[in-house]
Amino acid sequence: MTAAAPEPSAVPDVDGVWFQLVAEDGASTPYGQYHREDDLVWAEFYAGGSLRSGRLVGRVQPDGTIRGAYCLLTADGELVSGECRSIPEYDVRGNIRITDHFRRSDGTRGVSTIEQIPAPIREV
Repeated sequence: MTAAAPEPSAVPDVDGVWFQLVAEDGASTPYGQYHREDDLVWAEFYAGGSLRSGRLVGRVQPDGTIRGAYCLLTADGELVSGECRSIPEYDVRGNIRITDHFRRSDGTRGVSTIEQIPAPIREV
């Protein structure tokens, strides 16, 4: 028996949830874990694709979106920073999908999507 998907209007709780960047070409992409305490949200991102490491910190807004700032270090050594408005929603399977509308410090803008994944097995 499968669990029913949450109500579409429910705001997903991202605390402890692992996500991976959606890539259309099937390439290796970064993954990370989100945390939440009241309206505070933070995340750590790990290597994958062109990312070496990254961090995000933000606040959950009254409408359930997340306003945040991020800083990333690419595998090439480039620092990338900016702000984002993230929209967490449930997909048809009941997993969380976040659409990020970002604006980098250099002025470029874009949209990316991350999807909930099972917790990865990490080597100690």
